[in-house]
Amino acid sequence: MPTQDRGKARALAILDAAEHVFAAEGYESATTEGIAARAGASIGSLYQFFPNKRALFDAVSSRYLERVRALFDVVVPAAMRTATSWEEILDGTVDAFWALDHQSAAFSAVWIQGRITKELMDSAWALNRAFAERAVQIIEHFAPHVPKEERTIVATVVVEAVSGMLFAAARTQDGTSLRLITETKRMLRAYLREVLANTSPGGASAS
Repeated sequence: MPTQDRGKARALAILDAAEHVFAAEGYESATTEGIAARAGASIGSLYQFFPNKRALFDAVSSRYLERVRALFDVVVPAAMRTATSWEEILDGTVDAFWALDHQSAAFSAVWIQGRITKELMDSAWALNRAFAERAVQIIEHFAPHVPKEERTIVATVVVEAVSGMLFAAARTQDGTSLRLITETKRMLRAYLREVLANTSPGGASAS
């Protein structure tokens, strides 16, 4: 990304256009000419910042993942300061991520209509690992008796379940996406309650 304000504004306008074109037409059908036209830029200006369509998609993907990280960094600490239970944090976090994915073209541009690459999957996996590490801290805060190894497994299950169900809800076309989000929260609440109930204060499983 350029550092000067004028160049940065042009590059961001092109990225915004690419996000919408990828979401509407899909990666294979999208063209750099169409993206430049939507951005109100010349094709030469587009190539000044992004040498090809793959570079544009990679930039759109990276920006989306940064938005996800930034949202987590805002929502979770705020919830930790005000929530009185882990249920509140779980529900609020799932709702916040669903709003991001549902209201923005970026999710569709990257995960539904995009070109899934190994680099993208690796970046998403690394981001989920970072989220799981933060989730471990939340579990420790509300249930310090749960052993460290158990907290890591449970946090990974929660993060990956949320990630997978957000994807499923975003792909749903029959109007049941909100129901899927509701059921995701119900499923995870039941799972976490069982984990906590079956782990004694001494750290051993009660089963």
